[in-house]
Amino acid sequence: MENFNVQFCKHSQLELLKQIFLEHGTYMKIKKGEQFSFQGKVNHRGAYIEEGLFRYTRVDEKGNIHVVGYTFSGEFTGSLCTLINTDKPSLVTIEAVCDSKIYIIHHSELEKIFATNVETMQIRCALIEQSYLLMYNRLLDLYCKTTEELYLDLLNRCPDIQMYITLKEIASFLQVTPETISRIRHKLEK
Repeated sequence: MENFNVQFCKHSQLELLKQIFLEHGTYMKIKKGEQFSFQGKVNHRGAYIEEGLFRYTRVDEKGNIHVVGYTFSGEFTGSLCTLINTDKPSLVTIEAVCDSKIYIIHHSELEKIFATNVETMQIRCALIEQSYLLMYNRLLDLYCKTTEELYLDLLNRCPDIQMYITLKEIASFLQVTPETISRIRHKLEK
């Protein structure tokens, strides 16, 4: 599976973070549908995704479920809120979209590693900075690009994503109706 969050993954400090997860993390297999984090609950762990796909969802006040993000093989998953503030509950639910292989580290263990020296503290800062840039770019794209451009970006970043998620999920992620995605697909087929 292609890297979805390409710019995020290219940062050199994040390659060092990957090594930390591989050396200090616990290897786990997560089944499709298994939840890694729950909205409203503190998630005390993060993970490096060796292989797999995770969906981020948020339930609004009316009970509607919104797809707000994805992480793929070669990326990290977990609650950024908890990493920044260990008492803060997760704002999203993170669920495996397919069977996945991950390396998990408890946040307290990760914080001990980050506190060991300046280099490891810089890794923590790079993770937070890159997460911010990823979210900011997504926000700008939602304001500045057409739905068709957003859909094409999604397919360019991860051409096989349609094998794993439904039309309804793509529509939720792009904040449009499934009919809009159907029309775009039909137009692109011509």
